[in-house]
Amino acid sequence: MGKSKEFNEYDFLDLFYQEMLERGQPINLIVLSIDARMVCSINEKFKISVTQNSLQKIADICLANSWIKYISLGGQYRNLQLTTTGFGVVKSKRKQVEQLSNRSIFKKASDYIEDHKGLFILFGFIIGLAGLFINFYRNIGHG
Repeated sequence: MGKSKEFNEYDFLDLFYQEMLERGQPINLIVLSIDARMVCSINEKFKISVTQNSLQKIADICLANSWIKYISLGGQYRNLQLTTTGFGVVKSKRKQVEQLSNRSIFKKASDYIEDHKGLFILFGFIIGLAGLFINFYRNIGHG
């Protein structure tokens, strides 16, 4: 995950995908539950601090988007399974992250400028204004 950030619903979905890869099983055989063990595992793995309550809120978002589902009545936030829609979201997000990390230096510079174009316009305005004032005061001095 690189930067220190909050654990979000995409990271939560990625847990299912990682478990799928580790076990070598399809999505319909991967079942996870939000419990103290999951909280400890996430805190250890991502070097962040999440609570069971925050994971439950993330699960609610995933359930509302039909990215995960309950597969049995085992108590709230138990026996959760990734849906095919959720699987698509995970794959798409992973591809996006991979594409962002594989950009050339020129593309990164271009994206930085695009993301901060308001700042560049402000700097250009300030430099133009400074040039105007310098020219104005230079002309006043010569009468």
